[in-house]
Amino acid sequence: MTAVPHTFKSSELSRNSAEVFRAADLEGRVEITRRDGESLILSRKSSYAGNARGIEVASDLIAASLDEPGRPFVDRLQERFPWMSFLSSSGREQFAAEMVASARAGASVRDFTSFLRDLYEWRETAAGRAAGYTPNVDLEWLDESVEVMDPRTA
Repeated sequence: MTAVPHTFKSSELSRNSAEVFRAADLEGRVEITRRDGESLILSRKSSYAGNARGIEVASDLIAASLDEPGRPFVDRLQERFPWMSFLSSSGREQFAAEMVASARAGASVRDFTSFLRDLYEWRETAAGRAAGYTPNVDLEWLDESVEVMDPRTA
């Protein structure tokens, strides 16, 4: 595991837990050293859960890459992410390549936040396509912002 930004002795956790918790909140995780055992890492539950989810999704990528070597990787990946069917053929290829690169990058720094964000953005793109959005429609881009009514109050 990579080095943590801040280290505290277990006695500091006992005496000044607020400072240790604040450091964990600000820095993501801290190391608690102990005389009588291995050091512990204190981190936010959301960080732990995010990394666990990242590892889970990355394992799906690995499984898809190893399953049925004769079939295209994109097809094998689509079995694990059925929403890919709403992406264009080139979009599916791009998704597969980006996810592998993003998973490798996240693993290299032991933080899957960016990887999961990429995954969720692709899934939302697929949801948009499923809802009828087509990116090839001519859009009118505005040079200046325009104030519009809140549709909830109309």
